Amino acid sequence: MFSGELWRRTSIAATRHLATLCRRRGIPFHIVNSEAGKPQHIPPVRLCYGKAAEYQARGAVHFHALIRLDGVDPFDPKAAVPPPAGLTAADLHDAITAAVRQAALTTPEHPDRPGGWPIAWGEQLDIRPITLSGDGEITDGMVAGYLAKYATKSTEVTGHRSTRLFADTIDLYADPDGDHNARLIDACWRLGRPTHTPQPLATRPRPARPARPVWQPWSCPDCGTCTRLAVCPTCTEACQPGVDTKPVIHRRPNPYARLRRAAHMLGFGGHFLTKARHHRVTFTLLRNNRIIHRRAETAGPAQPIRTAEHLTEETTLIVGVLTFAGVGWHNTGDAMLANTSAAMARARREAAREELAHEVGASRTLGVAA
Repeated sequence: MFSGELWRRTSIAATRHLATLCRRRGIPFHIVNSEAGKPQHIPPVRLCYGKAAEYQARGAVHFHALIRLDGVDPFDPKAAVPPPAGLTAADLHDAITAAVRQAALTTPEHPDRPGGWPIAWGEQLDIRPITLSGDGEITDGMVAGYLAKYATKSTEVTGHRSTRLFADTIDLYADPDGDHNARLIDACWRLGRPTHTPQPLATRPRPARPARPVWQPWSCPDCGTCTRLAVCPTCTEACQPGVDTKPVIHRRPNPYARLRRAAHMLGFGGHFLTKARHHRVTFTLLRNNRIIHRRAETAGPAQPIRTAEHLTEETTLIVGVLTFAGVGWHNTGDAMLANTSAAMARARREAAREELAHEVGASRTLGVAA
């Protein structure tokens, strides 16, 4: 849950370490005027990264980061320029190592832990340089294969498969006395409870669990609905299960409330891939390159490749964004025609019902007379 804050502090620590190296080695800083007109000294280097999250079979999340050392162009901040000549890959290695050892934080207080929990990086730190040729240990092709593998992995490797959990489905997966995944889900649900709970966790009574197995169906005595859940989904209010997954709004909001929303993800609610803001490779760029590649395979090398800019040629329109246009009729005339048609339909149905009732009554009369 707090992995994003830990990574933010790590990137800041690595950037400060590189800035200190630039000062020691006499690499000049860039002077840029701010919006208020005051000069600012900007370090000549910055980190460009892409971070991927991978679930392990034991339920832990490993992060694999691709970090690149870039220079800074004071006239074009978005441009990707090489770093100064005084910095090498070994300096980037030392900066990341120092930042990982330094970065740490303490989570906010919780009723079960007034002092919070310490969050820091573990001992498993493996830094390897990436080469663009096949001579190195790690190449760019291997990195692309790693990212493709992480993009298809989820909590399935841990043995847990479920959608977002609610109050009526949490008992199917959470169990403090169960396996590792069940204990993780139970911990997420209990830590994400409202902080204004009058009793501590140790003295809170556990909810009564059904004596039957959770997979055995049962019928509700009130409405007769057959279900496998702990409570009847028909008799229970539809909006009540979603209350526990929303952030608690009171005088001191619970910073752990998001754990309930991410309980089905074993507490990790982030995206599998995050990158720096000035990263030039975006999902839009990859999507466009994929479209061009597929069209080139279909058209062949002898025909020109059609791209999204060729509006006059026949192409395939891909709609990636849907917006709300509106509700209702365009003008008063259309609304009047619709209301008239509805009134005529109601009149026809009423006449049909009266005619049917008249025929039923006449048949009954004939039957009695016979």
